[in-house]
Amino acid sequence: MVSHQITRSRYEPEDTESLTDSGPQSKCARVEEVADEEEPTRFIKVFLCPVADVLGVGQTVFEEIWQAQVDIGLEENPWALFDGEDEWGLAEWLSKRVNKTATDEFLKLAIKPLTEQHELWQRNPVECVRDLIGNPAFKDYLSYVPEKVYADAQGKMQVYDEMWTGDWWWNMQEHLPSGAVVALVILTSDKTNLTQFCGDKAAWPIYLTIGNIKKDIRRQPSKHATVLIGYLPISKMLHFKDDEGWQIGRYRLFHNCMQLVTKPLVDASRHRVDMICADGNIRRIHPILTAYIADHPEQCLIACCKENHCPRCVVGTKHRGDHFDSPLRDVNETRATLERHKNGEDPHLFEDHGLRTIHFPFWAHLPHTDIFLCITPNILHQLHKGVFKDHIVSWCSTIISDAEFNAHFQAMSDFHGLRHFKWGISTVSQCSCTEHKEMQCVVLGIIAGAVEPHVFRAARAVLNFIYYAQYQAHMDTTLARMQEALDVFHMNKAVFVELGLCQHFNIPKVHSMRHYVQSIRALGSADGFNSESPECLHIDYAKDAYQASSKVDYIAQMTHWLKLQEAVFRHSIFLNWVASKSGLGRSLALDLLEDEDEEPTFADSDITPSGLLASHDFGAVDFIPTLQTFLTHHFPHSSISASQYDRFDLFKSVLLLLPQRDHISDLKRLNRIHTHPAIPNRDRHKPPSPAHFDVAFVVEDHQLRECGTGLDGLWLAQIRAIFKLPCHYGKFPHPLVYVKWFRPLHDPEPATNLYQLARSTRNQRCFASVISVQDLLQAAHLMARFGSSKVDVSWINGDVLELADEFYVNPYINFHIFDTIERLY
Repeated sequence: MVSHQITRSRYEPEDTESLTDSGPQSKCARVEEVADEEEPTRFIKVFLCPVADVLGVGQTVFEEIWQAQVDIGLEENPWALFDGEDEWGLAEWLSKRVNKTATDEFLKLAIKPLTEQHELWQRNPVECVRDLIGNPAFKDYLSYVPEKVYADAQGKMQVYDEMWTGDWWWNMQEHLPSGAVVALVILTSDKTNLTQFCGDKAAWPIYLTIGNIKKDIRRQPSKHATVLIGYLPISKMLHFKDDEGWQIGRYRLFHNCMQLVTKPLVDASRHRVDMICADGNIRRIHPILTAYIADHPEQCLIACCKENHCPRCVVGTKHRGDHFDSPLRDVNETRATLERHKNGEDPHLFEDHGLRTIHFPFWAHLPHTDIFLCITPNILHQLHKGVFKDHIVSWCSTIISDAEFNAHFQAMSDFHGLRHFKWGISTVSQCSCTEHKEMQCVVLGIIAGAVEPHVFRAARAVLNFIYYAQYQAHMDTTLARMQEALDVFHMNKAVFVELGLCQHFNIPKVHSMRHYVQSIRALGSADGFNSESPECLHIDYAKDAYQASSKVDYIAQMTHWLKLQEAVFRHSIFLNWVASKSGLGRSLALDLLEDEDEEPTFADSDITPSGLLASHDFGAVDFIPTLQTFLTHHFPHSSISASQYDRFDLFKSVLLLLPQRDHISDLKRLNRIHTHPAIPNRDRHKPPSPAHFDVAFVVEDHQLRECGTGLDGLWLAQIRAIFKLPCHYGKFPHPLVYVKWFRPLHDPEPATNLYQLARSTRNQRCFASVISVQDLLQAAHLMARFGSSKVDVSWINGDVLELADEFYVNPYINFHIFDTIERLY
């Protein structure tokens, strides 16, 4: 049998008849014989008319598959989606030698990757940076250069507040071309539920802002300084039959999507992008991922590590509770370890550093980005909810007992703006950040005397750390106090193990406290990265958008609705900008407190007349003789005497302006003091609103106050009435205050380091005075001294300020008092 191999000359035959054994060989197909005699001779005729014109060059199916592998970095593994040649060989062998049912079962195992299709909604982050840095509304709140700020002329006390005052930008600027500007890209991603009571609808938004904008602006959702740049897909990965496969699939999906989202940043951060800034100047911008705000599970997802490891450093899982620093994770080392693991090697660092099987982390190719330094402190999840609520509160309530712990909260004295837990805290099913902060304000008074000293000192150290972490500006001194608070906690923490409340301190959120000081020095104060802001953004960019949809294919509808909202907002700020330039409208500036007065200011507009002073309603039984003492001192030549028949204009509250302090927000400087008896309810079937007679710090000695520090020259008093002096008594420039004094402040109680107080008496009666409202410094909060005994039931149902005999001055009721008292130690 002969087979024929057919080749073709450069000339084609005219017709089929020319294909013979004779004739010009240059014009016909040449037939060659090979050693196979069974195949028949075959002849080919070429169709002479044009066929199959080439319209362009495209990719074959195999080329498309190969290009897809190259795009996701699998060019070195042609066997993908199998892990390698050996795995493919096993699958091929099984497919030929095992029946269909068994093969299907095998292919469903985790060893065989399966595919799902997901939708990723995204915007170009570089264009979002362009919009933010070029928005005229932010003109006065943008910085284009790094700064080193000092509190002293000698440059010895460095200040850390905004991101441009941190060391990171300063150091990074040295690695960029002259004249370059860093756009400090801050990303946030946080999964949130869209349905409230039923259903499982959820969204995973990604937000972007830039640290060049002042953090006070970035934190306000209404300023739109933080924008939505995408929705990550959420998959249940139902085709995975085991938890490990489900987790690996979820991790890789996240990093693949984030790689697509951040891809435009690669060239932009490396080669720059010219942008028109808010001041109208064109600058060379390098948008660099600098910070990433997330909770602990998502931090570990970003860092490619397991959740029982630290996403910033390589501390061992059994040493997270130890009080020493561990080396930070290294980007190059981590990338190399993941690469070696992908290639089938077994690098010991993969297990030692708790890494996950993520071959291509999204941050691996981002220029100038150290993802581990990008992971910022998370005050909400790490401190408020984590260390404080989940651990300190839980441990202390176990020591005291839940019932007594709740009773202490129920018997706590009121304070304006502070929630009173009248049913205790165990009934609070879902605690927000606000509830956590309100618990922190009073928890030391709850446990003082009821727990042993080591427990109290550990709890107080945690509170000090949390309060310092919330400062809006830091100096070396405040960072040193913050570190000292952490040291004190570690010195006393063993008591919780001794009491059987925990077995160890290998707790991620406790360990995270070690990185706060370092992060603040690098990127500015931690309040600029608090995840409270993204929680608020969820309302605008997720929950409201979902409610506006038909709940079917809701992500697409949400993005359409948000485009409309953004277009309306952008046109609104454009109109405001036009109006401000033409002088026809209001400025876009923030409505911040502009008063720079360092002294408290009495707000007359906040005071409204209330009526006749009734001594039994106000507890002012000594009002007339006390007022007479005041008149004699201030009007020595007047012959008018105070009379119980005179009418006095009364006021329900006074508004004070607290002294300005750099590390405390100006938005918290207004301080209100209430003083009024019970107010009857219009509905006779409902109880009246309770009386409020607040306690305040009073400047008793102005000269000592000016020359001294801390609490020098201050006394505490309960404000019983605020009133105006009738005209016929004489002219006095300010309203007056009837107060009942507490005893002078002495040294703090040794066991708790809290100031202890009792009421001051004269001749077995409360010591009272009439003073000027200008002598009031700020509201104070006194907590009943519960001690180790059970709470008196009358304190729960009555006014504890009137029933208790001894009190503690609460240093945690607000940041001004905390800062004043902590400076004393």
